[in-house]
Amino acid sequence: MSILALFLLLLHTSLAERDTAPVFILDYEKVLSHVSVDPNPFTKIKTVEFTKIINDAVKRSKVVILFIEESFCLEDITRKDKHGTPFYHLSQGLYENKVKFLPAVAQPFKTLKTHFRQEEFNVFHLSDSSTKLKIYDGKFKHFYIYFNDKINETRTSALRRHDLVIREVYYVVHQIALKPVVAFYTGKINPILVTKMNFLPVKPEKYIRQPGVTITSSGALFRFIGVYTTMGTRRSTFSQVPMIAEETWEEHSLTTRMAYTDFELEFSFKFKKDRWTIENVALLEWGEEVGRTDMRVGAPWDWSYVCSDPLVLINMRDGSAVTISHYQIQPFNEEHLIGRNGSNSSRCFGPAVNCGPYFNAHILAGLMVTFFCFGILTYGVVTMYNCHSNDRYDDQNQKPLVIAFEAGH
Repeated sequence: MSILALFLLLLHTSLAERDTAPVFILDYEKVLSHVSVDPNPFTKIKTVEFTKIINDAVKRSKVVILFIEESFCLEDITRKDKHGTPFYHLSQGLYENKVKFLPAVAQPFKTLKTHFRQEEFNVFHLSDSSTKLKIYDGKFKHFYIYFNDKINETRTSALRRHDLVIREVYYVVHQIALKPVVAFYTGKINPILVTKMNFLPVKPEKYIRQPGVTITSSGALFRFIGVYTTMGTRRSTFSQVPMIAEETWEEHSLTTRMAYTDFELEFSFKFKKDRWTIENVALLEWGEEVGRTDMRVGAPWDWSYVCSDPLVLINMRDGSAVTISHYQIQPFNEEHLIGRNGSNSSRCFGPAVNCGPYFNAHILAGLMVTFFCFGILTYGVVTMYNCHSNDRYDDQNQKPLVIAFEAGH
């Protein structure tokens, strides 16, 4: 049952455009002048709105005429041949504001049938205007007019003949009724099938940031996210927590060495009165230094230093590299030690100083290129404005032009 319901839903979606059709309202006495019309073909008039128009037409007129095509669409209205548009009389009524055009009405024929019943005595099929005098005797309030098309007749010719029939029938009924007459001209179905494509919004995948690892020593806190080594096209990621191999204290400095499975990292801190700095980070293999990166960055006491720019350590021996994608570091002075003989898990990072809150290498490179190009542009504009054209009498290769004249006596 669910599969059948899904199929019907898809069928209804694909055929949704066939539920709308254009409608002409002939109102030569302008009894529906209060009805506003939106000429936008993409604005769909709902059944409720069209029902209000029908009710107003019934209240304000004596007779309602319904001209019905078997199929009707906007393409029929825009047809032309060597004689021009087939709807000559309807177009004249539009110019004179005596005809209203509704480009897209939801199920107009179905709505009209619910308000105007079809009986044997009020349904007529016309091929031309020869029987127009027999269709109305002044007794009933509404009637239907269907069109009989001829064999081998083009659609444009048929619509031109229908336009003439509509005009003459409306004119005759108006002469007999002697009161306002309103007519609706539409079709049973819209033959144009437009498939609607429903696009479902794609939810972006949630980015789960790596939790990283936190290393606690007796004198500092470290937090690393994304530690990996690269050797050519090979890449190895290290997600384990390194061990504190050695920590050396001096009067105004601290050196902390941590060991991974394949290498060791050694951080050298320098302490000042009001702040601390990271002097450098060394890369070691089996206790031997194979690479070093100078940093000389830091933060005030009780503040941490955090950076999202990768910290890269090049192994000068084999050309490999150790990269830390994101790191946060904070050492402590003697008054804020975590504990020489152990660690205190309650200790946490203080407020952070970011390594590049406003600028990074990419932004600075972009600004440099921008200023360089702007300098070239400025030089060109200034040079262009300093160009002066020679006077037409100035020629450096000719003798000066001398004009002599004599005063008359």
